Amino acid sequence: MAEIASESLTLTTSEAQSTSRWFYEKQRLSIFPSFHLVGSNGTVTAAHGAVDTQSGNTYALRIELQRYPFALPSVYPADWTIHPQVPHKYNTGAICIMRSDQWRQHFTVALVVAKAAVWLAKYEIWKRNGHIWPGLGQSH
Repeated sequence: MAEIASESLTLTTSEAQSTSRWFYEKQRLSIFPSFHLVGSNGTVTAAHGAVDTQSGNTYALRIELQRYPFALPSVYPADWTIHPQVPHKYNTGAICIMRSDQWRQHFTVALVVAKAAVWLAKYEIWKRNGHIWPGLGQSH
């Protein structure tokens, strides 16, 4: 994955507060062309797509957007199962890309995808190196 500038993953204050927020979200999400926003009755409820890793694996993800942008979205594997012993996942089956108290309303779905890609890269290393999570971890 090409290096992504942080400003491409967040919104300005005016964009975040705009009635056109989903327009800006779609712009940011376009850096991940496999991802698309889904919903019903004019309400966006999730994003679906897949992340390719440097190890040549592809992981489908479902990002649930309840209370978005006021709360951290939940990121779930779609069509694959997380190893049951992996750290940095929730009991719900969602992966832990950041603590909920770190979430800010100007963050985007694209940022969530980028964080999930980092988690997946670490997950692959964890599986290869004897179940030692790489890098620093944070408590949930």
